[in-house]
Amino acid sequence: MAAACLALQSAQATQLFSEAFNYNTGGLQNNANPGGSTWTGGNSGLNIVSGNLTYAGLADQGGNELQISNGAAGSSVITFANQTSGQVYYSFLFNPTIVNGANNYFTAMNPSTTAPNGGSDAIDAYFYSTGKIELRANAGAATAGTGAALTLGTTYLIVEEIDLSAKTASLWINPNSSTFGGTAPAVTASLTGITATAVDNVGFKAQTGTGTFLVDNLLIGTTWADVTPAPEPSTLALAGLSMLGLALRFRHTRK
Repeated sequence: MAAACLALQSAQATQLFSEAFNYNTGGLQNNANPGGSTWTGGNSGLNIVSGNLTYAGLADQGGNELQISNGAAGSSVITFANQTSGQVYYSFLFNPTIVNGANNYFTAMNPSTTAPNGGSDAIDAYFYSTGKIELRANAGAATAGTGAALTLGTTYLIVEEIDLSAKTASLWINPNSSTFGGTAPAVTASLTGITATAVDNVGFKAQTGTGTFLVDNLLIGTTWADVTPAPEPSTLALAGLSMLGLALRFRHTRK
């Protein structure tokens, strides 16, 4: 029964990209993702470091983590299957260790393989000098965000969504784990009137302003469930359930 459920989940999966940053420590550029693409661009301020961010209730990919150290400008991108309609979700774990000294974005999904530049990006996440995470989208001068500063040294689950058909963008900060693997809860913030017509890559950017952040467990997909997977039951737990079932069956036959 459990195997059948897992097979059904796999058949319905529409995940476009996943990244555990399971590379040797050093620059992000030139590392090849297991999906076949390679991070390209530059390594200034973008380094793989030892460690692994986790979030309660979210499946952990393991590996190391990405450190974005602002002070020198650098950017790197990686491609996934081109999307021209519908919804694209993007989740990642974010831990700000040093507050940003400027109003800079640090990650974007893009409409072309041009490195993130803050102007033509389809959707960006900014970490402001106030300590807030905010959302920005192509041709959307308005921003929408948390309304409260993040706590340094704390890991947050950030989920963004761009709807290429409805021309909207949405942001979630620390969504409730009860929704993981299911349907999206109420948004933290949203934007309308975006102009992007496609996305085919994701990128990170270090800026010349101060600030240091850790990023991990990156997921991109076409549904909320794709980017908020709950941990699968362990083999041991499944085996335990099977043994319990056999014991109950044996007890029933002896009556």
